[in-house]
Amino acid sequence: MTVSFPIEMPSDSSDEAPIIPSVATYQDAAVQCRSNIASCGHKTRYIVLIQGALFLAIIMSSVIAWNATSIAIQDITTSPIYDPNVTKTADEYMSSDLAIKDRRIPYCTVEKSTLFAAVFIGGLGGVVPLNMLLQKWGAHKCMTLMGVLSVLTTALTPIVAVTDFKLLVALRIIQGTTLSNPFPVIGMITNTWSTLMESGLFVSVLTGYIQISAIFTMPVTGAVATSVGWDAVFYIHAGVCAVLCALWTYNFRDEPHRHQFVSEKEVSRISAGRVQVPVKYNPPYRAIFTDIRIWACWIPTCFSFLVAQFCITYTPMYLVYVCGLPLSLGSTLSAIPLILQFIIKFLTGAISDRLTSVSNLVKVRVFNSLAFFGCGAMLIVNALVPPAVPVLSVILILLALAFIGFNVGGFMKSAVLVSKQYSPTVMAVIQCLLCLSLFGGSYLVPSLTPDGTHAQYSIVFFIYAAGLICSNVFFLIFGRAEPAEWTREGTASGNTVAPVNGGTADNDIESGKGNLPAVIPSLIVEKVENEPER
Repeated sequence: MTVSFPIEMPSDSSDEAPIIPSVATYQDAAVQCRSNIASCGHKTRYIVLIQGALFLAIIMSSVIAWNATSIAIQDITTSPIYDPNVTKTADEYMSSDLAIKDRRIPYCTVEKSTLFAAVFIGGLGGVVPLNMLLQKWGAHKCMTLMGVLSVLTTALTPIVAVTDFKLLVALRIIQGTTLSNPFPVIGMITNTWSTLMESGLFVSVLTGYIQISAIFTMPVTGAVATSVGWDAVFYIHAGVCAVLCALWTYNFRDEPHRHQFVSEKEVSRISAGRVQVPVKYNPPYRAIFTDIRIWACWIPTCFSFLVAQFCITYTPMYLVYVCGLPLSLGSTLSAIPLILQFIIKFLTGAISDRLTSVSNLVKVRVFNSLAFFGCGAMLIVNALVPPAVPVLSVILILLALAFIGFNVGGFMKSAVLVSKQYSPTVMAVIQCLLCLSLFGGSYLVPSLTPDGTHAQYSIVFFIYAAGLICSNVFFLIFGRAEPAEWTREGTASGNTVAPVNGGTADNDIESGKGNLPAVIPSLIVEKVENEPER
């Protein structure tokens, strides 16, 4: 494509040089004049949003597929060689003469905990290197690599599981690295693809990948493991992951203006009111790590994800072992709180974006209290309900886990509002805390519930409830919703946030009009100062 720019010649015949537009004005001219295949009704960003959430979800699904499947792997009563009148050894149930789907592996408590924790060891170990790759390569290439790694490790899980326990632990650690960067990726997608007024929606849908993953995995795992075989669960997840990885590779771009389906009109909508990326991203680490407002977001993170882990990992076990439900029904019911969580997240994000009559500080406090106080109260009540009433216990645990969905409008949004352009750094710490919390929970719950009784699970509920309530009180006291003073330092010259409806950008943020300020490069470079008018 040949692009010609008009050059204004002087009216007289003097040797005066022609007036040529500044280089900065046309520095991305090739992108601005790109071939646009289709505009998708100027809604391509929503397609990117959905595919991003689904891709993150299937990567998570491939990891947690082990959780419910492990019940089937250890259930010797479903083995074709099981005989209640004959005692057989573990080696007989793991015989190589049996098909993989017919083999059963009895894991002890420590081995079960280790397999759960292995993925979080990998996730924690991969945070730093993968986020360095994310900054260097961008989300497109980095997540494509994670998708390929997820497909391979998931497909290999059945054969490795029946081969050697140590190899399985190593494979789970490698697979865990795919969980090292979802929150920084969420931040990048939100920062580059959402409009200012849709940031809450993007955050709520993208962070819903945890719920989406379990909504898909729990019922699929229960049905497939009991009817086809436990190994088929991993093959199905690997296949779906391969499809979504291919879609991501083809349809995602790190910058909207480089996407073949994004119109100039949509680019203008996304870019409106944004700031340009600083020339050098140099987070003020000391200021961030000593700011009590940031710690007010980090501390609730630990207990929020402990509950999330219980919801995904231990709810099926609680429903099967304590409430006496069959595996297929228990796995299906485990998806209910996750469906409710996702709906709550979606509504919370939409309400938070559109409720401009209330300050962001009030909104984050209300939503965080609904999540933490609501979940904590339900867990306490569930612990006090006698085990003779399993139906009530099922209802209470499902409601308790559903309440945590309000957190997307609480500490998570507060973290982005306070850290503003440095939110990737704050989110990277949240990613580390996520892995540490899930690693700790992998040993805490099994160690407190070796027999899987109601009394033992009640201890877990009391501990989690106390943590939720105390961390929310801390957030109510120290949590804030306005940009920290260190967000106004160290940015490139002239990179100030454009006001949304008049006034200053910071005032818009505090009043709830701006919502989650983001940092993306402007497609159309503004006229350079002192540039002659044409």
